[in-house]
Amino acid sequence: MFAIIDGDDVGNKIESRILANDVTGFVRTSKMIADAVHNLVDYTSTLPGVTVISSGGDSVLLQVAEDSIASLMEALEESQDPGVFTFSAGIGQTLRESFIALRVAKSSGKRRISIFADN
Repeated sequence: MFAIIDGDDVGNKIESRILANDVTGFVRTSKMIADAVHNLVDYTSTLPGVTVISSGGDSVLLQVAEDSIASLMEALEESQDPGVFTFSAGIGQTLRESFIALRVAKSSGKRRISIFADN
């Protein structure tokens, strides 16, 4: 199984700082996002049956043992930090299924975790 995690509205947060010509805000926001993703990677990598495959920007790719999905979902819910950094996640048997589940989570209001269902 795979899980794809992606930050919510990160582009908008960064772009608003750029459009405001706010260098200090841009740096602060970028660091806040990088720190949040780093903490998320550190936390999920300690979960049994979860392996971090890749992380970059505001995205993380995990490989997840099927019997670890419930604990991963619980950890992801605990990691949400409204007002600072929220994310959506998609879980599936393949990368494609995980991506589709991620798109469902994002299009359903963000800050959600979706498991691919082929129906």
